[in-house]
Amino acid sequence: MNCSTVKEWMPHYIDGQLSPEAQQAIHLHAQTCPGCAEWLEEARELAAMWSGMEAGLDRNGQEPVLPHDFPDLTGDVMAKIGELENGRRERTVKSTMSRRRTTRGTSWMHYGVAVGLTFLLLQLGVFENLAYGITEINGHMSTSVSSWFGPQGNNK
Repeated sequence: MNCSTVKEWMPHYIDGQLSPEAQQAIHLHAQTCPGCAEWLEEARELAAMWSGMEAGLDRNGQEPVLPHDFPDLTGDVMAKIGELENGRRERTVKSTMSRRRTTRGTSWMHYGVAVGLTFLLLQLGVFENLAYGITEINGHMSTSVSSWFGPQGNNK
């Protein structure tokens, strides 16, 4: 049995929940492996401490721990969480509302700027030679394609 398997099954070994064969294998491994023996000792101490806490004893197992020694903070903590959550929701709603207003105004502004720039470019004649340029490019492409495939078609 390897160390990782022993450490994985250690809580079940301490509680006596393993089969006798598995109990014996872990026992033998802990006797021959100092690291696992130390791990087993620490696990037994933690189990004993946990049992003592469940029984209402302190760390040394001497004095009883009374329930009224610990304040109940659940209500206060949950109230504070509620306040923080409500504040977060209010900030989210406000920021969303302000973004919507600016988004609507911004989109119309963008359309207006686009129309204005298009009109300005038309007035300056930027698009005047655009159709001629496209026709020229189309003619050059047509000529080059014809020169690539044309001679093969004429050899018939």
